[in-house]
Amino acid sequence: MSTTRKVGLLGAGYICDSHASALKTCPGVQISAICDLSRGRAQSAANKYGIQHVFTDLDEMLQLKLDAVHILTPPNFHISMAEKILEAGTHVFLEKPMGVDSKSCYAIADLAQRKGLKLGVNHNFLFLPSYEQLYSDVRSGELGQLDQVTVHWFAMLGFLKFGPFDIWMLNEPKNLIFELGSHTTAFILDLLGTPDRIHTTVSRPIDMPGNKRAYRRWQVHGFQNDVAIEIGLSLIPGYTDKSVSVRGSAGTGKYDFERNIYFRDTPSRYSLVWNNFVSARNVAKQIAKGARQNLRQNIISTLQKRPAANPFGLSIERAIHAFYAHLDAAQMDRRLDGHFGACVIEWCEKIAEDADFEQPDREKVWTVVPPLSKPSVLVIGGTGFIGKYLVQKLVDRGYGVRVVSRNQNAGNIALAGMPVELVQGSLSDPAFIDRALEGIDTVYDLAKADGKTWNEYYTNDVLVTKNIAERSLAAGVHRFIYTGTIDSYYSAKAGDTITCDTPLDANIQHRNLYARSKKTCEDLLMEMHRNQGLPLTVFRPGVVIGKGCPPAHWGVGMWQSDNVVQYWGDGRNKLPLVLVEDVAEGLALAMDVEPDRILGRAFNLIDEPYLNAREYAEIVTQKSGIKIQTIPTPIWRHFLVDALKQGAKFAVKHPYRLVPSYRDWNSRAHRAYYDCSITREVLGWKPATSRERIIEEGVKASVQSMLS
Repeated sequence: MSTTRKVGLLGAGYICDSHASALKTCPGVQISAICDLSRGRAQSAANKYGIQHVFTDLDEMLQLKLDAVHILTPPNFHISMAEKILEAGTHVFLEKPMGVDSKSCYAIADLAQRKGLKLGVNHNFLFLPSYEQLYSDVRSGELGQLDQVTVHWFAMLGFLKFGPFDIWMLNEPKNLIFELGSHTTAFILDLLGTPDRIHTTVSRPIDMPGNKRAYRRWQVHGFQNDVAIEIGLSLIPGYTDKSVSVRGSAGTGKYDFERNIYFRDTPSRYSLVWNNFVSARNVAKQIAKGARQNLRQNIISTLQKRPAANPFGLSIERAIHAFYAHLDAAQMDRRLDGHFGACVIEWCEKIAEDADFEQPDREKVWTVVPPLSKPSVLVIGGTGFIGKYLVQKLVDRGYGVRVVSRNQNAGNIALAGMPVELVQGSLSDPAFIDRALEGIDTVYDLAKADGKTWNEYYTNDVLVTKNIAERSLAAGVHRFIYTGTIDSYYSAKAGDTITCDTPLDANIQHRNLYARSKKTCEDLLMEMHRNQGLPLTVFRPGVVIGKGCPPAHWGVGMWQSDNVVQYWGDGRNKLPLVLVEDVAEGLALAMDVEPDRILGRAFNLIDEPYLNAREYAEIVTQKSGIKIQTIPTPIWRHFLVDALKQGAKFAVKHPYRLVPSYRDWNSRAHRAYYDCSITREVLGWKPATSRERIIEEGVKASVQSMLS
């Protein structure tokens, strides 16, 4: 056997980063290949992690004779993919949940055993050092005879409110207990063994697009011999509590797996007078010690560019290291063992079978309907927050609309009932853009890219925008409407007035990557307008709020959580807010104006300055009933923290290091006044122009959509 194990990754979704980062720290392991149905997504991951081979077909990847493959696909594909990989003589590491039915899970575990191969299942939270302390205390009798084990997973799940709604986790009510409950159930099985009986209660249903219903609260009660079992799963907004608590005859133990903290509470050897004080002090010491260890771990791991900079990354890293450490052993680590994983799925099944699910009250066909006429308008980014409102405005005006969606199912859910045509493809593919432009007169480009480096933004935003514009020119469109951002302005100076004709920040290279990327796109498009005749109009929305947008908007401040915000300064300057309906109306009005009046021009979409950040936070508090902790923070302090962080990254040549910029932090305060009189005059744009409407339709509607 070679000294270096060759590993393949099957799936390039969000969890791929965690596995790839952990594998990079694993001795004797090399990521040799990655496979995903989206070649672009796989190639992006390959570039990021230095992976040599990229595939879109598993059979082709298996021809490399890999030592192991990590399966990172949606759970409904886990078992079929694992079977194919095992049959090829390759070890398998499965992301949890192992599968969607226990029978097939046990069968695949048996197959691995017969073939002499290792099958590991990633129950990562069993690998944090704090859990190992709890497990040791239970096994050694330190806590005495056990009475009860309680597991909490209390954390808001944003997907339930803001989508995407086509993910596997939300396809059926039971899927939540497989996706999240596999963590909680694994704790029970590892600490106690299989329960004798359980009872499940579900409540707080929420109906979602696609005729889908999920239950945001699960309560599972049961027994293992005389030990009471309680599992609580709550996904409603609230303070996060992810913990395992054990009560025994000699003491209690609590494991916080969100923070990797464990403490044991046992009687002291002192008299009753001092016992409470000493016991409480001992608990405090344990928590403080754990916090210090975590801080040290986080700092060291960050400097070393390791995934262990947070408890989740540390748990993944330790689980993956354990898997490869046991490949040549007689048995796999009990926490990763395939039969243990199958047992977890078996008990998730039992929990789901005992739940009383009800179907949504109202049935609706969640698909788009045929367009009103042959599409003449193409909307790119039409399934996003602003895009959905724009598409509705256009179809209300009678236009035939075609929408580009990266996922057909997600597009059907987002635009259900609207008379539009959906097309699916890659925006970087000229041939796809050519097909999407057939018969099109007007293009709306609302596409948005994310990244952590300028190269990622340039590749995924600037070059993609260039491709769309070039193909639009070749197709002879009459209008090309692009959405930029007011973030590309320098708006830090109080007393300044920014109009539609104000130049964007001349020092954009010292601004954040998003603002820089958007300005670069604008400059590119304006050059194509001047030199090649691209029929360009640019719109720059302000801080867009309304139903469908989370209240924790970073245009207001830096949100540390849903109820803690640091203002950009003292929070007293008025915010450049605008309702999403008004942004969509402004974009749609471009269809009603003679092209000569708007070509080659840019228009800002911001309402009058009615609210400051303090007022915004107070309204959110009043509407939600949740006190928002507000922290006025001088810009210099934001900059100083960033400078220290980036300085550490430069010291270790971190791939995501950026030069800190006071100019960028200062501009986030938006102290300047935005004058949109040109937009109103040329387009006839009439935004809310009302403090009451901004509050009701912008802030309160956003809060209500989160809470409902």
